[in-house]
Amino acid sequence: MPAELETPNGPLRAALWMASRSLLVLGRARYAFADALGLAIYARQSQARKQRCADNHRRLHPVITQQEARRRARGSYREFMRMSFDFMWEYAMTPERIRRHYTVRGLEHVWDTMDGGTGGVFVLAHYGSWDVAAAIALSMGVPLTTVMTTVGDSELATRIAAWARRHQDMQVLITGKGAARGLIAAVRRRRFDAILADIPEQGGRVLVDFCGGPVNFSSGPAWIARVTGAPILCVDCYRNTDGRYRMVIHPPYFVTREDTDAEVMQRVARILEQQIRRTPMQWYPFGKVYADTERLD
Repeated sequence: MPAELETPNGPLRAALWMASRSLLVLGRARYAFADALGLAIYARQSQARKQRCADNHRRLHPVITQQEARRRARGSYREFMRMSFDFMWEYAMTPERIRRHYTVRGLEHVWDTMDGGTGGVFVLAHYGSWDVAAAIALSMGVPLTTVMTTVGDSELATRIAAWARRHQDMQVLITGKGAARGLIAAVRRRRFDAILADIPEQGGRVLVDFCGGPVNFSSGPAWIARVTGAPILCVDCYRNTDGRYRMVIHPPYFVTREDTDAEVMQRVARILEQQIRRTPMQWYPFGKVYADTERLD
């Protein structure tokens, strides 16, 4: 099993708790601070990186103007910071309280899967809030396992993020430390693996058509589903205009041995991009999204 990261010390845990409680008190006013910080971070980006984000939005919707693409790029930075604030916001919230802040469609697919004797593979994209999605699932009693890489180059930030997720009873595996075996074992124990499929940093990958161009997707979900016989369930989790989150669990997809990884993940990509096209500013295309573009230094 993967080695545990050292737990953050008492003062850091207390600071995380205090930050979460402060955001709860602020309510939706927290977004004013998130917006200001997100726009400040956007302003500090190089012109090339700002243009890359705008260009990615134009790949998603080629009919928009350059001005609209830049507006969406700024919006993505703002929305990403809102999502980051909400990661802290939901940390100190009880399951009973968090239920007031979301709606869910497709939960029956989860119970049907567990009744079949296995867990499943939740697949998400870098869109909306994956941490709020996890909090919603956990609040409903759905056991989750996930895998994460380091947060930038910071071991401390990685420890804090991993600890915050484990604090909510999520099993967190660290990439490269027996994570693959851990994901398989989790599904066989009727848990649900939660995987961000697009733009993987490590592991096997396949090229799919996604959001207007060729994008690398992790082949991990296809492999886990094939080995365990458990289904893949695509998940969207985004914030509505009323501030509440909406989580959609799509119908299960069972992988056969004849299905190639590319075929499986292309089907996943087609499902996940539908919601991204509806609300594009909750998509976070900051870097090298498409395989046919050059990487920025």
